Amino acid sequence: MLWFGGAGFNAIGPFSGDHLTDFGGPLTGVFLTDTLPTAPPSTLRFYISNSSEGGIQTDFTVLDPEIGQVFFIGDGLTGTGSGKLQTFIVPAKATHLYLGYVDSCGGDVPSCYSDNAGSLNVTAKLEKRVPDWVEPTLLSAPSARLGSSMAYDAATDSTVLFGGSSAFVPGVSYDDTWVWHGGWTQLSPATSPSARGSAGMAYDASTGTVVLFGGEDSATNGSVFGDTWTWDGTTWTQQFPPFSPAARMSRGTMAYDPVTETVLLFGGTGADNGDYGGVTYNDTWEWNGRTETWTEVLPSSSPSPRQAPIAYDSLTKTVVLFGGDNGGGDCCRIYYSDTWNWDGSTWVQQAPAVSPSARTAAPMAYDSSLGEVVVFGGTSGPPNALNDTWGWNGKTWEELSLATEPSARYVSSVDFDSTTDGLVLFWRGVGRRRSYEQHVALDPRRGSLEPFPMHELLGGI
Repeated sequence: MLWFGGAGFNAIGPFSGDHLTDFGGPLTGVFLTDTLPTAPPSTLRFYISNSSEGGIQTDFTVLDPEIGQVFFIGDGLTGTGSGKLQTFIVPAKATHLYLGYVDSCGGDVPSCYSDNAGSLNVTAKLEKRVPDWVEPTLLSAPSARLGSSMAYDAATDSTVLFGGSSAFVPGVSYDDTWVWHGGWTQLSPATSPSARGSAGMAYDASTGTVVLFGGEDSATNGSVFGDTWTWDGTTWTQQFPPFSPAARMSRGTMAYDPVTETVLLFGGTGADNGDYGGVTYNDTWEWNGRTETWTEVLPSSSPSPRQAPIAYDSLTKTVVLFGGDNGGGDCCRIYYSDTWNWDGSTWVQQAPAVSPSARTAAPMAYDSSLGEVVVFGGTSGPPNALNDTWGWNGKTWEELSLATEPSARYVSSVDFDSTTDGLVLFWRGVGRRRSYEQHVALDPRRGSLEPFPMHELLGGI
């Protein structure tokens, strides 16, 4: 590939420009997916010593280009012909790397496009960056609880948290609303759902609202709800669709599917049976926020009845379901380790070469920095909690070997915060049904060097 313009060039079609302040003719690169970008990203500027126009000095150690963003490579060293190897972070969705020269026509090698000759050898080493957990300092936070509902609200660039419970049945349920934007702030909406934990919640991009469904009131022996509410960034509004899923605990069972532009709900657990269990479902529903209606979908195949986490996988454009349990209670609960994909019309069981162990109550969300669906912890049978971290790459699971692991936990909540580029595990939960708290953060690119990355989880045991 040959880029024209010795001092760089402006954006061309779906590609960014490439501005060079005090040099010309370098080796450059651009990452692409299987389809071209719909619009060019911002143009990067590079310089050797003249910083008068700003930009990035060519002796950088790490560069993080976007899809379609042309970037300087040079000889790949921090110095000219010497120095340390430079690192280029591959965008999560990238499938191709194209290399080329900014053609100078000014005497620099390789000179003008009309007299290019010879060949170029490039050696590149692809390494997977290993994330790590760190513990940030928080000035304020919701009280200790489990089963809170959380969803990233793209309309307000904040993560919304609602409710939760102080413990399993019997316990105290909450009806407070908090937002995370680099720190926790409690809000005072004019109206709110009644106090509850273990409600399903997801951001509906088609309407710019957060949708909440169901949940459980630990204070009333585990009675369950079947109501639907939406959050507009200021207050909660109850919706009254003509049909709804049966009342249930739906923690982690909802995810927005941009392919169908609906919020998907699968399964969940009915009222507490006195043994920390209940009847489970394997029905599939779609919430259409534009018509404010629930519609039951009748797929040709489905996972067995269960309470299990789901998350939308942007790489495969499918909703992923992993594990869960049959609601059998402490006496006879069955735990699952199977993986399923929802393709917009039916559930398809996957056959990964490796999987996490069977578990339930494990939070799960898609991490765009890693390009994987991440699942953390859970339980294989109370009070045995887990603290392993796994990533789903669309074909198989891989355990992430981290230098630092949070303490074991389950019944946490998770969603994605695109403003901070990492996983934030904010856990205030219950151990053997007694309250305590811990806060940790996962940076998928720079290990423990970045204290406030991207996801937030609340609650756990």
